[in-house]
Amino acid sequence: MNAAETSHPPYDELAVGHALSALEPEDEQRFLAHLVGCAVCERALAEHTETLGHVAYDAASEVPPPSIQEGIRAGVAASGRAGTFPAPLSLDVARTRRQRTVRMMTAAVGAAAAVVLVISLTVANRGLSNDQRDAQINADKLRTAVSQLLVPGARKIDLVGDGGRGAVIVNGQDVSLVMSGIDPNDTSNSVYVLWEQTTFGDVRAVGAFDVRSAEVAVVNGLRLDQPVDTVKTFMVTKEDGRVAPARTTQPVVVAGDA
Repeated sequence: MNAAETSHPPYDELAVGHALSALEPEDEQRFLAHLVGCAVCERALAEHTETLGHVAYDAASEVPPPSIQEGIRAGVAASGRAGTFPAPLSLDVARTRRQRTVRMMTAAVGAAAAVVLVISLTVANRGLSNDQRDAQINADKLRTAVSQLLVPGARKIDLVGDGGRGAVIVNGQDVSLVMSGIDPNDTSNSVYVLWEQTTFGDVRAVGAFDVRSAEVAVVNGLRLDQPVDTVKTFMVTKEDGRVAPARTTQPVVVAGDA
């Protein structure tokens, strides 16, 4: 093989992909345009195609049985076109060509897998960065909303849970609620409810409210039935219907000890 035959390694890989019918449309057009007039690629493509034909025929025996070979030769001779076909490959030549094709296929698949991995990691990192940025923005909004409600004499109780986070601001008997990361409810058939659990074990609804944004929701105008000193825990649940029930059987979205 001379220097001209080794001057275009990318086309060697494209020849393998073309033989396997595995090229992307852009690479397929690129290879076909190059193939015209390139004897090296024409010969390589013929070798890959022939080798893949042997592999597909019978991986166990590696070459067709003698009886089938004789039948093929007889049919070719009868057709008068025997001179247009190459001599049968020896077993060693077929094995060598197949090993070279397999090596090139492995290299091409490995390179493609590496590209896919890099792209996947880039997309994942970008998504993680966006999620962290959004979480930080929501946390800042939550702190700002809480600070605006924390007037002198008011008390803050943090709420946390799998459903999000928030805070209850108690000023005397008046209650405000700030929520972040809570899924909006369907205002036609559901409602969120803030509950108070007293030191005596009683659980009572403080009030019902809607959440229209998963970012930050602020609820004002709620009022305690009991003095805040007797409240042990605040909880939020999502209830069916449009009014707070007398009792809840729903999972707690967020909660905090007073």
